Amino acid sequence: MKFNKRFIAFITTLAMIVNFLMLSTIQIFAHDTVLDVEYDDCVYAENNDGINEIWYFLDRNDVVCFHISDEETTIKYYFEESSPNGVYTWTADDISDEVVQEIQDAYANSMKKWNNVYFYSYNDDGVLTKHKIINVVEGTALDHNLSIYPVSGSDYVAATNYIGDEEDLGKENDLFHSHYGEWEMRVEVKYFYTNASTTAASVTNYREGTGAHELGHVLGLFDVDTECDSGNGQYHHDVLMGYTGCPDITYKDIAGAAITRGFHTDNDHKWLNCGMQSNGKYKLVCSICNGVKNVSSLSGYTYNTYGVCGNNHSLSSGNMMAVASYGNKDYYKCEYCRYVAPFDSNVTQNYTKTYQGNNIDKYVNTVSGLEYTFYQEHTHSYHYAWKSEGRHTASCDCGLSRTESHTAVPGSFGGPTGYGICMFCHGRVSMGTLLSVPEGLAHTDNGSYILPNGTIILVEDDVEAYLAGTLEFYYGEKE
Repeated sequence: MKFNKRFIAFITTLAMIVNFLMLSTIQIFAHDTVLDVEYDDCVYAENNDGINEIWYFLDRNDVVCFHISDEETTIKYYFEESSPNGVYTWTADDISDEVVQEIQDAYANSMKKWNNVYFYSYNDDGVLTKHKIINVVEGTALDHNLSIYPVSGSDYVAATNYIGDEEDLGKENDLFHSHYGEWEMRVEVKYFYTNASTTAASVTNYREGTGAHELGHVLGLFDVDTECDSGNGQYHHDVLMGYTGCPDITYKDIAGAAITRGFHTDNDHKWLNCGMQSNGKYKLVCSICNGVKNVSSLSGYTYNTYGVCGNNHSLSSGNMMAVASYGNKDYYKCEYCRYVAPFDSNVTQNYTKTYQGNNIDKYVNTVSGLEYTFYQEHTHSYHYAWKSEGRHTASCDCGLSRTESHTAVPGSFGGPTGYGICMFCHGRVSMGTLLSVPEGLAHTDNGSYILPNGTIILVEDDVEAYLAGTLEFYYGEKE
């Protein structure tokens, strides 16, 4: 998306360089996220997605690499009431509270697209592991690591930068590498509602993609077209971090984020041999991250031959591999060249699940051409069957079966009969003629209680905690 941040990028880079010159390097033991690879020059394909276009940028002007720590699994955002200087507010342009809420909801939902993304890695046996890229949730005024400010009069739609303390990882592979725990985004409000400066179509575009794009910066992804501009307006069409208005998180974006999150390291490359080059070295390209190595000898490397796919990228060819997921769909690319299927070609998963024992489920994706297997901790999914007015059975597909007392809410007991409906098995529950909590029964502060026969009577305020497994019953006065 074209945010016109070249000036901001220059100032940020200058500040970073000065910062590193002023501070002595502190070496902290951490994983190496700056890969020991190079990248080929970008080869543009005018008006379409080019197979040799750059995928992502993880460094600023070949100087610095910075992002939120890979050890931080959750980004908690908070919409600040006013701009950093306290002058401009979300409603300063005389827009209503309702429109402000629409803007903030759309921006948050755009950032939360990253909640749907998983990166795939495979072990030597071809078994897949799913890695969640990041968890994005709403924070509070006292508990957040991402502040979002309204601003006016800037030359960008939105801008992101670090504001917290630096964790200096030193210099890795000729790049200064830092992690930051606190971040800010500055949002130019006028672009997010229809007015003299915007059209309804552009507002929809900005609301859909800007939050996701800016969160990519927190993950360490820089603007591809700022760093790799042909000068001819040939912007990248197939990446969220480009300037063409792509609202979706593509695999090329995910490949970069997988590096900064520590899911793809120098030990995980899947090499393709492009053969001897004019420089007298063999060129290897990683099919996963698009990184390149030029080596004098192939000894010690495991590789396939680049291009043996014959440019056949149909699923039926057997040349494709699933590399990530978005919701219930898989991203895929060619195992033998740089081809990456576009976002709108993602394929819906079709899993068969088998319980393996020891609380483990085996999943197999049966989509032809994208078959893979992964294992996951078993989550019990119970089916309930009424047994008596005091009990029902709860059975899971894994074979576990147990007898439980009913659970009902007071409102389900109608009339003087003392019968109600269980919220799980939907069968008849005997409550007797109790109209209040008897003394001596286990109960909660809100008024839920457990009958002598084990039946649980839940008030509405306790239902959510009960289903989450956090509701506590006690006897007597609570201390």
